[in-house]
Amino acid sequence: MKLEKYNKKRNFLKTTEPEGKILNIEEKNRFVVQYHEARAKHYDFRLEYKGVLISWAIPKGFSYDTSQKRLAVKVEDHPLDYINFEGIIPKGNYGAGTVQIFDNGKYKPLWSLDYGLKKGRIRFILYGQKLKGEWSLIKTDDKNWLLMKHKDEFSVNETPQITNFKNPFTSCNLQLATLSQKIPKGKNWIFEIKYDGYRIVAFVDNKNVKLLTRNGKNYTEKFKSIVDDLKILSNKYSFVVDGEIVAFDENGRSDFELLHNRIKNGGKVKYVVFDILAFQGKDLRNEILKERKKYLERIITGENLVISSFVFGHGEQSFRLAKKLNLEGIVAKDINSTYNGTRDETWLKIKCKHRQEFVVVGYTFTKENPLLSALILAYYDNLNLVYVGKVGTGFNTEKRLELSKKLKKIAKNSEKIEKLPKFNDKNIIFVSPQIVVEIEFAELTKNKILRQPSFIAIRTDKNPQDVHLEETVEK
Repeated sequence: MKLEKYNKKRNFLKTTEPEGKILNIEEKNRFVVQYHEARAKHYDFRLEYKGVLISWAIPKGFSYDTSQKRLAVKVEDHPLDYINFEGIIPKGNYGAGTVQIFDNGKYKPLWSLDYGLKKGRIRFILYGQKLKGEWSLIKTDDKNWLLMKHKDEFSVNETPQITNFKNPFTSCNLQLATLSQKIPKGKNWIFEIKYDGYRIVAFVDNKNVKLLTRNGKNYTEKFKSIVDDLKILSNKYSFVVDGEIVAFDENGRSDFELLHNRIKNGGKVKYVVFDILAFQGKDLRNEILKERKKYLERIITGENLVISSFVFGHGEQSFRLAKKLNLEGIVAKDINSTYNGTRDETWLKIKCKHRQEFVVVGYTFTKENPLLSALILAYYDNLNLVYVGKVGTGFNTEKRLELSKKLKKIAKNSEKIEKLPKFNDKNIIFVSPQIVVEIEFAELTKNKILRQPSFIAIRTDKNPQDVHLEETVEK
């Protein structure tokens, strides 16, 4: 086992990856699977062996279907310290992109790895949090192997067509997370990244795919590449899944403005799936999250489909990593919770940044910005609109023009808004509360007015009537 190839590919002054050293320590038979959002997303599978991690890149990840064979490309050995590595490999470096731990645990070789590597056939059992049971890696040429699942209590074989299965419902209320300042502790909590995109529920059966937003808008025509991947899965399964459609930037971060631009001008988007609500005609919403997650790991695969990775416990570490990577935040979920389609405290969001949607109720203009100077913002308290501030930064010329056109169409004489301060009537135009925008801000004052707000994006996927001031819970 050597690490010269690993070290030669990396400049350790520019990457935070650990430098390659062979460690002569007691073998613990550990494994790790890391999700790598690089030039081409893939999963890196690594087994502890003779002081290093022997490694394969698996483009389509693991499948529990015994009829599936997944390509696994043998890559250079990695140092043992890599087993805990998560972070961003900077642009310009080998493997640039985001690395996140998808799963880890222990493995048991079913015959000697020395023998298996020599013969090109490795058989082992995984004891991970997500990946379990018996698997094989079979060598096909100098660097390519095939990964396959063996039949056991964790395997599936869903080759029959599903023409007799229909989804048990065609619309549903979404499970929503409550804002929290504290990170919950204990073994019953898992932690996921909070993505910045469109919340989408996908209904898939009999080669029919429908993508619905949180407020029931049909976005199927907007995301052809995702629909195509889901149609392929519909050859085997019928299901309803919940997730977020996002665009990843060059550092592997989801970016809503980038998503908006790619929808408009073309470009890659991904569907990050984090829950399943129905499978093969069965309603799963009353099953606990721990069981629902198992279905996802078995069926979701495709170039544009990603299963949201999660960790058990380690909430503080997850939050610190999210801040380090400049992410929006994390979501904590009770692993024993059902999907009841409400906002409760079984799902909690802990934000690294203050961001929220608000309703536009008017706008101002000046000589310098005759189209649009600032947006006047509010939220709903029951049926009443309450003023929360105005925002005059974060716009470029294109956004000012786009917003100005939309606002002119819904202008009105006045709007009843609580806490509204006095404005110069000559420089303000009120509008009907139809447009929702996302705003980043430093904090809310004691009077619940935004400090240092900045415009992020228009949110066409949100209903104005659903925009309320987020209340924080202590957990």
